[in-house]
Amino acid sequence: LITILKILTTAGILRRINQALNRLAWNNWTLGRSGTGWQFGPGKKEVVLITGGSSGFGYEMVKSFSKQARVIAIDISSFPPELDAMPDVHFYQCDISDTATLEGVCEQIKNEHGTVSVLINNAGIGLGKTLLETSNAESQKLLQVNLFSHMVLIRSFLPGMLAQRRGHIVSIASMASFVAAPGLIDYCISKIGALYLTEGLRAECLAHYPNGKSICTTSIHPSWHQTGILKNVDRDLLDKHGIVLDPPTRVSDVVVEQVLKGRSGRICVPATQEKHMGIRNWPRWAQ
Repeated sequence: LITILKILTTAGILRRINQALNRLAWNNWTLGRSGTGWQFGPGKKEVVLITGGSSGFGYEMVKSFSKQARVIAIDISSFPPELDAMPDVHFYQCDISDTATLEGVCEQIKNEHGTVSVLINNAGIGLGKTLLETSNAESQKLLQVNLFSHMVLIRSFLPGMLAQRRGHIVSIASMASFVAAPGLIDYCISKIGALYLTEGLRAECLAHYPNGKSICTTSIHPSWHQTGILKNVDRDLLDKHGIVLDPPTRVSDVVVEQVLKGRSGRICVPATQEKHMGIRNWPRWAQ
């Protein structure tokens, strides 16, 4: 028993050391970051842009960030009145799968609000169909919303972040970034893309862009949460597998904390899901 306890204690210590080293590596082996200081707070000098701000994670993030910054929400759905009534919260209705329209909205935002300091690519859709049940148009729409819109927004707002020497780009990915699940192939592809876009952008910032070290990048990987993306999911099936949906605030709270602390990272929500990130490295029989 004592030997087993020693092994478990050692494993726990090694896991914490590994997590600490990962956090340092994500932030370029420093406890801070290069660039100018953040100006969150009652003065609301920073601008935070959130896609999919009308519901789910985005809804909660709009509420939380509105206390610290000017907030811009983009969504194809109408804006809830309670959010619209908040001071320094602005809404743009837009179908982000329409690239030309999204580009126009980005220019309008820059003209009306100046530099966006924080971009949160949160909007996402899911189909829950097998590949053969899904049409080409449906898959194209999903990839436009879940992935290609991220690149449009980054191309539009990253130059301003680099110029002011501070910025943070957050991608709401998924635990589906690590597992190819049946009935979710196109969704998994989009979330793998969001993960690789985040990590690739970090590498480009460090290797290619002046002031790139001043830019934070974070990918967030939620598991099962109560959002509109699961509205058509069979709840009996979830119950059968013992899946309990967490409230969306679990994710929004993590995002707000990460942005206010100015950290880069790759975060699973809940944190206990982190052990599944390496499942692709397991032997095939174990997978």
